Amino acid sequence: MDMELISTYVKNLDRELGGGIPKGHIILISGTPGTYKSSLAFNIVYHSSREGMGAIYTLLEQSRDSLLLQMGRMGYDIRDSALSELHIADLGKIRQALSGVEPKSWDKGFRGYVESLVEEHLPEILVIDSLPVLEILSYFKNRREYLFHLFSWLKSLQLTTILVNEKPSITSPFGDEDFLADGILQTALKPIGTSDLQRQIRCIKLRAMNHNTSWFALEFRDGGFRIAPAI
Repeated sequence: MDMELISTYVKNLDRELGGGIPKGHIILISGTPGTYKSSLAFNIVYHSSREGMGAIYTLLEQSRDSLLLQMGRMGYDIRDSALSELHIADLGKIRQALSGVEPKSWDKGFRGYVESLVEEHLPEILVIDSLPVLEILSYFKNRREYLFHLFSWLKSLQLTTILVNEKPSITSPFGDEDFLADGILQTALKPIGTSDLQRQIRCIKLRAMNHNTSWFALEFRDGGFRIAPAI
């Protein structure tokens, strides 16, 4: 039976992934600051939703208006009619929904809130932006145990999930989230010569797929993302 795949809508990237992202996978977009992590996540759900695939984007760092302003400046159509299949819930809206929840029960409340969104909107893709902020808000005692239960819960939703994950450097050691995820797209800023930087991306792992692990230049041109050979 052929595996159902979701496109990244990044020119040339699906080919290097072996065809795309398998449906139902939990994918980390993990990298250093300023490397298009949130923009890549938005790009995937934006184009997927335009193809009729419902999506939920949970924002824990910036507001919905801030994200849409940024995406609008990049050329995305952010009118309500263009976002009809994409539901964006930012931290303000989430906090309002969880106003009566004790801080130490926030994680349980967040999961219940997401489940209610899933029941209401019937999406196929879920984005959590970002994993580090979710951890800060969740008052866990044991990080390994917390992540195990988080990933088990995400699997139970039976959605394709994208977790945005920030790391201080590309040499930072792998954590439990890297081992629990089905796939990892790593982004970084690499020096070019002595005076420039290039955004780059690679796929560290993608279960069930024959993928390329090389670094590629990640570019945004003419209203869309593309990869090209790294310099």
